[in-house]
Amino acid sequence: MTGSKKTLLASAALLAPIGFVLGICILFVAAVAGGAAEHEDETGDGTALTAQGVPAKVDGVNAVMLAAYGSAAERITSLRPKCSGMRWSVIAGIGKVESNHAAGRAIAANGDITPRILGPRLDGSGVGGNTTAFRDTDGGRWDGDTAYDRAVGPMQFIPSTWEGPSGADGNGDGVKDPNNAFDAALGTALYLCGTGKSDLSDDAQLRKAILRYNNAGWYADKVIGYVRQYDQLAPAVTTGGSAVGGEAGAVIAAALAQQGTPYVWGGGDIYGPTKGGYDCSGLMVYAFYKGAHITLPRTSQAMRSVGTKVARTDLQPGDLIVFNNDGNWGHVGLYIGGGKMVNAPRTGKTVESVVVTSGYWTGFDWSIRRVL
Repeated sequence: MTGSKKTLLASAALLAPIGFVLGICILFVAAVAGGAAEHEDETGDGTALTAQGVPAKVDGVNAVMLAAYGSAAERITSLRPKCSGMRWSVIAGIGKVESNHAAGRAIAANGDITPRILGPRLDGSGVGGNTTAFRDTDGGRWDGDTAYDRAVGPMQFIPSTWEGPSGADGNGDGVKDPNNAFDAALGTALYLCGTGKSDLSDDAQLRKAILRYNNAGWYADKVIGYVRQYDQLAPAVTTGGSAVGGEAGAVIAAALAQQGTPYVWGGGDIYGPTKGGYDCSGLMVYAFYKGAHITLPRTSQAMRSVGTKVARTDLQPGDLIVFNNDGNWGHVGLYIGGGKMVNAPRTGKTVESVVVTSGYWTGFDWSIRRVL
């Protein structure tokens, strides 16, 4: 980070802490959406899917750094449940500007980076634009400097910031090390999310979070530019089968990024969660618009008329599955491959992925619609 940024970030360190039951969507007279009739054991034999739509490879990004970005985006849903919309590309945008993804360094499989990445000495000399001195706060532990602080690691944390709520153990080795790719990436996700409610799929909120990382307009513009570039890459959504790219991959990634967001009857639109969450059809409306700029009708019943009808034997990632589990075609999910779908189940649960091609869901009539 630049000297001016270091000054701002150091100041920011003082200010910013960092199923047998299913809800279904039913059409009602006001035609807004969302239902609440309940069924049991919709999870079948499935397990939660936590893939974040990370591409298999990104030019200019070390494979370990890429894995670190994806891991951090995955874990943030449980560590910061009030924060939605986090994705690998947001963390990567920071990493690109801060250190060009630790370019020129050796990065071990566990994320350790050698030699360490150190910013200019924050002694107020003006080097790198820094004109305010920041005396040592870590005894040289992270930056090797016992007189003044330096920004450290691939995401360039000031030691005092790292020692606050942002410090994270991303690789599970019991150490919170800003020089480690996994630790630093998770720390960045925590810092961007903060502790309040936020939706980083919203451009305005994303910009606000980045400005919290470094309160400079040019910096936010640069990071967001890279985020948008990375968002356009065909994501390889790992679902137990082949990687999914193109518009289908982007739609799936948008839906998976909402895992952990609460189910709210009638919730969700093209911009994201409303009233604090999504219902089943609201999640589909958001994902298709976010990933492919396609505006779906708002109810599961109406979704039976979109696109082209295909047979179960033809099911492919990106297809909508509308279920007749209540006599009213009252639930919809998005097939993501590997025999699973992502959906917003019922009140009391959150957006999740479950097995759909065996167990509970196979007992209902399906209407599969190929929109992409």
